Amino acid sequence: MKLLVSTRGPCWAVAGQDRHFASQPHGVELNHPCGLTVDGTSPSASMCPSPSRVRLRQRTAPSRSEDALIRGGHPGTRCMTRLTVTGNECRRRVVRMTYEACTYRVHESTSRRLVAEQRFAETPALYQEVSSGDDVQLRCRVQDKRGQCIWQKDRKPVGMHPDKYEWASGRGSDCTLLIRRASLDFDDGYWECQVTSGDFTRQDALTSLPSRLLVRVKPRKPRLEYGGTILNSALTLREGQEVTISCVSRYGNPPALIKWFSPFSIPLVVTPMPAMYDWLRYIGGDEVEPLREQTNATEVDSPKTWAAHSLLRVRGQRENHGLPIRCITMHPSSVVPTAAETRLDVHYSPEVRIETKPRLLVAALEDSASFMSLKCFADGNPSGTIKWFKDSAPIVVTSNVVALMLNRTQQNSTMTGSELRFEPVKRNDAGLYSCKAVNVIGESTAANYRLDIQYGPRFKSEDPAQNDTVQKFEETTLLGTSLEPFECMDFEANPPAQYRWVHLRGGVTETIENSLQTKDGGKRLRLENVMWSDEGEYRCVAFNVINGVRREMPSEARYVLHVTGPPEIQARPSSGGKGIYESLGWAGEPEHTLKSRFCSRPPPRLVAWQWGSSHIRAGESIHPKYEALSLEHVKENEMPTNCYWAKLVIKDLQREDARIYTLLVESEKGRDSTNIKLNIRDPTEMRVIAAAAAVGLLFLLLLISIAVYSILRLKNRRYRQEEEEGSIAADAFYSNSATTDRQKNMNNSTQSKGYARKTNSEGGLAVTYDYDQITKQVRAMSPEALKVRRAPAVLQPPTIV
Repeated sequence: MKLLVSTRGPCWAVAGQDRHFASQPHGVELNHPCGLTVDGTSPSASMCPSPSRVRLRQRTAPSRSEDALIRGGHPGTRCMTRLTVTGNECRRRVVRMTYEACTYRVHESTSRRLVAEQRFAETPALYQEVSSGDDVQLRCRVQDKRGQCIWQKDRKPVGMHPDKYEWASGRGSDCTLLIRRASLDFDDGYWECQVTSGDFTRQDALTSLPSRLLVRVKPRKPRLEYGGTILNSALTLREGQEVTISCVSRYGNPPALIKWFSPFSIPLVVTPMPAMYDWLRYIGGDEVEPLREQTNATEVDSPKTWAAHSLLRVRGQRENHGLPIRCITMHPSSVVPTAAETRLDVHYSPEVRIETKPRLLVAALEDSASFMSLKCFADGNPSGTIKWFKDSAPIVVTSNVVALMLNRTQQNSTMTGSELRFEPVKRNDAGLYSCKAVNVIGESTAANYRLDIQYGPRFKSEDPAQNDTVQKFEETTLLGTSLEPFECMDFEANPPAQYRWVHLRGGVTETIENSLQTKDGGKRLRLENVMWSDEGEYRCVAFNVINGVRREMPSEARYVLHVTGPPEIQARPSSGGKGIYESLGWAGEPEHTLKSRFCSRPPPRLVAWQWGSSHIRAGESIHPKYEALSLEHVKENEMPTNCYWAKLVIKDLQREDARIYTLLVESEKGRDSTNIKLNIRDPTEMRVIAAAAAVGLLFLLLLISIAVYSILRLKNRRYRQEEEEGSIAADAFYSNSATTDRQKNMNNSTQSKGYARKTNSEGGLAVTYDYDQITKQVRAMSPEALKVRRAPAVLQPPTIV
């Protein structure tokens, strides 16, 4: 298809889906599957293969556009053609339409020649910003321009002024305005690009939409305000108090964007930020939600600049004391925002805590041996005064308690410290310690620490006079009973004291097995099935364990137990199974005593010795052979007991006195007896045995002496032999012909195969040397060689390892 369009305007045509801009004033040919010739006639319908559409539109504003629609018919019908013209009073007439190889030719005929109107090819941007002092262009281009370009600012025309307002280009269709050194006072406003009419009859003057040119002005540094005053240093609040502070950014164009940042525990608001402000995420703290959206208002003294206000609600909390509040202002005139900062000064009542030094007590505190201190730390603002109490009573500073003030300020709190030193700790220092702190806001609750001091047992007496007197406690019980006769006196100890009992019997201390698992820790003595051996004096010993060391303190009180019962002879049989106690005597001995111990309370009324047909009571005698001594009290710890010694003395002991003697003890409670067998030996037998033993001992000593002498002699002989074999004659060092003589001596020694013996003709001395069959030369010996037979083979200093 060939479409010929005669026009002078900048028309563009659409044939199917193909577009082509035709800005020339002459015709343009377009290919199309259906040929069309506009000459007033219609081609046959059978020549048109399919519907087609051709649209002609001028490149002007929508109100000035024109359309021409040419439609073709379907096969078998006539091609109907219609031309629609709007806007510029263009009239086209279809002259002729023929189908030849699907080619259309359109000849345009109008009543008068078509002339295009001037129109905007480019208009200024509706909004544009420029920094103060920078150059900016307001774009404006006109097509088919025939008028003059004029610029208006805020509805007032602006003339061209060199170095301020200039045309950006010298071309006639370009009305772009160049503004140099943009100024807020002169250039900020609404600008319009206008073109006068090319012909007063056409009335085609142009005016663009207003273009807002904003001259950026960097605002002043923001400031924080509270109650109409500027926050220069800190915002002082009481705990729990809520206030509203504001951040003000003034004299900026456009208004600055205000954001709040703080490490407070306030709900966060997440708002998207431009990429250029990503570094704000690292300024510390989090973005905080303001009380409401910021407000912007023009300045009274500078209406073209703005004042931005943002409010933040702040609550006084002790954990926020000392933390910063930051107000950040962001403005397009600067990549780096500016900030204003203040810190919270929250006044709150103190809180106290107690620490020990050392922090960890690995061992229990012991009286007069351990050192420690208590530290009280008070967290309050303003700083408080610390007071110490012991068992709810104020502490009076003593020599071992020193108060030390320690002031320390942390990042978000003010710490005040006081220290109590115990150098060393005393048992009287034990108790409940507490500290409090007071400031202008209020008083803290008390912090408590119980100080536990351990010490060994000490006698506790309400009457100091008792400490100088020894108390004595006596108790009487029946034989064979069980009882708790004594209770130990009170002892102070920490940990609480436990008790053990000892029985003093004739200077021997015997520990009593007393249960310690009772509630009183063995304080009471428990005796089961009392016997005569349980009679006597008892002592109690209080003890405890401190840091693994046992501390003991014996009681000075004396506890005496008396046993009442029938007599009991305490001599035990020694000949196994026969119930006989043996005693050994020597024939010819002047006196031999048989004795036995017995106990009885009340005292015995009869104590007698019997043998054969003889009978003798204690305190009586049979002259001159037998004598029964009077009863002798047994004393334990200088105190008489209910036990006695019964003794029978036999004089001029002979073999005929060897027999069994019976001791009989009787009282009103009962009686007891025992047999004592007296064995007598001849002392002559013992002398013979002693002499034989002495001779044997002497013979044994003689054999040992001979053996030792032989061993020493053998060792001495071996030592001399080794010494002679390894020695060198001293005169060998004085020979002048040592080499020749040595060879001769070697030959002689080979022939003789023995010791070479030479006689010195001068001195007449024969000296023999044996050097493993090497014979030395016979020569005159030096005087020194006569004095020293042998010289040391190796002379060197000792080696220290």
